[in-house]
Amino acid sequence: MQGIVLQQIFQLIAQVVLGSDVFERILASVKRWADREIAAHEKREGVLNELEVIGLNLSQSAARFGIELAVQWLKKEGPAK
Repeated sequence: MQGIVLQQIFQLIAQVVLGSDVFERILASVKRWADREIAAHEKREGVLNELEVIGLNLSQSAARFGIELAVQWLKKEGPAK
């Protein structure tokens, strides 16, 4: 139950700060990079590069904030069912 509440909080924050469409794109990108066996900073740089390629116009701080929200979202989501 607590995980669901935290996900709802993350979603609300993302919608307010980034916009829900932007967060969905960040989340999808983070999911694509999550299982790669590389260092966390390499995953983050990969996601940032991907966001740039798909044309998301975000400041570095907004992009990094969105990535961190997505990472926390995935941690609360748990393993794929």
